[in-house]
Amino acid sequence: MKYGILIGILLLLLTACQHPTVYVYTEGLTALQKQQLTEQLQQQTLPFQFTELPVPKEFSAATLLTSEDKILTAETEQLANIMQAMGYQPQLNYVSVANHHYSDGNIGFYLRGEQIEQGFEMPQQLHTTGCVEDRYNNLKVRFFDNLVEFTLLNGARAQLVWQRYENYLVINYRDTAQSYTHSTPLVATPFGEKPSDTFRYNAHIAGPQWLNCSLQVVYMD
Repeated sequence: MKYGILIGILLLLLTACQHPTVYVYTEGLTALQKQQLTEQLQQQTLPFQFTELPVPKEFSAATLLTSEDKILTAETEQLANIMQAMGYQPQLNYVSVANHHYSDGNIGFYLRGEQIEQGFEMPQQLHTTGCVEDRYNNLKVRFFDNLVEFTLLNGARAQLVWQRYENYLVINYRDTAQSYTHSTPLVATPFGEKPSDTFRYNAHIAGPQWLNCSLQVVYMD
């Protein structure tokens, strides 16, 4: 009887050791982004482990690697949702059993921050876009000195402090902050594709909801 109990305990321990794990690789994230990422990873169902290695250059800014031998659909979707909540478009890649790094359901989670170029000057006027709540799209946003001014739906103007932090745009609001990554995508307009400066929000914060928007200016020649 005693041996049976011991064998049962060993089997439970073995099962626990074999539980699929999320291996998290990050590079170039702000302290705020890292905190938000950790909090969101704690809410998903798989155990996770941060690594000290950088994100491989050939990977996109948000990449998930999962093994073909054991696909955890629901768990992978949770991880993709975390990337999307931080303002990224995840790319999902499947690897074969021959790649022993991600077999038995283990998942690689790779997230790389994008940086604003050194010497880049903030545009003076932008508009909100891609908001979590559609009604906040197309608010006017003005940058001047160290202040940023949002013209709200009721016409009121909210002035907040903005700054650069490790080459990211950060807008502070009371005891929280929203950070943004910079890119220059082409934007479809009635006059064809036009260049833009786009600042994509990095996380879904509790509020105000108009900070859960990206900021964009489109150049019409």
